[in-house]
Amino acid sequence: MSDPMVSCIIPVFNGRQYLAECLDSIFAQAHRPLEAIVVDDGSTDGSGNAARAYPQPVRVLTQPNAGAPAARNAGIAAANGPLIAFLDADDLWTSDRLRVQMARMAARPELGFVAGLARNFWIEELGDEARRLADSARAGVVPAYVTGTMLVRREAFDRVGLFDASLRHGDSTEWILRAREAGVAEELVNKVCLLRRIHRTNLSRVQRAASRDEFLAIIKRNLDRRRGGGETEKR
Repeated sequence: MSDPMVSCIIPVFNGRQYLAECLDSIFAQAHRPLEAIVVDDGSTDGSGNAARAYPQPVRVLTQPNAGAPAARNAGIAAANGPLIAFLDADDLWTSDRLRVQMARMAARPELGFVAGLARNFWIEELGDEARRLADSARAGVVPAYVTGTMLVRREAFDRVGLFDASLRHGDSTEWILRAREAGVAEELVNKVCLLRRIHRTNLSRVQRAASRDEFLAIIKRNLDRRRGGGETEKR
């Protein structure tokens, strides 16, 4: 696999404020060929137009608001590359994340996906919160099995299926659990790949209880599938 294209999918819903920085971090990667696909998920703030006006070539898809998982699925369907990566419009990639993850893909052709580490950063208006949490786990580097750190071979989606578009918070967790059930090889690189921006309208902030409940439901569904499979094997 020599210089494969990486398709970078960016779902955005009213994220114009941070979109240019997000795209900057993608095009700062040394790897080429590279394509950026912004999926405008029913924005009303001109996010799609901002993506079209970006100085680098960006493909823009539009859809009625259906949530980030559905937007990611639309991007996967439109992607030209055999390798697919993701970034939410309010977050950033570190400058050499693709170089590190591509090296692991080249070294281990059996890998279906690679994930990495993440670190939060706070907007200036939340400086008091950032200082209060400076010594907490939230301010540290953590393993992050989330779409923003993932580099995935298209074949893995062919094998596992797409993201569950009925979910709002845990689509990456649910997909990874299915991938593990299917025996897809994975690796976590010891590298910060994602900088997660903490602001006032993070979905995990404004819908904290719903996020927790959805993750619990995903884990229960996974356990139920595994128990069902075990009972079938015993019979």
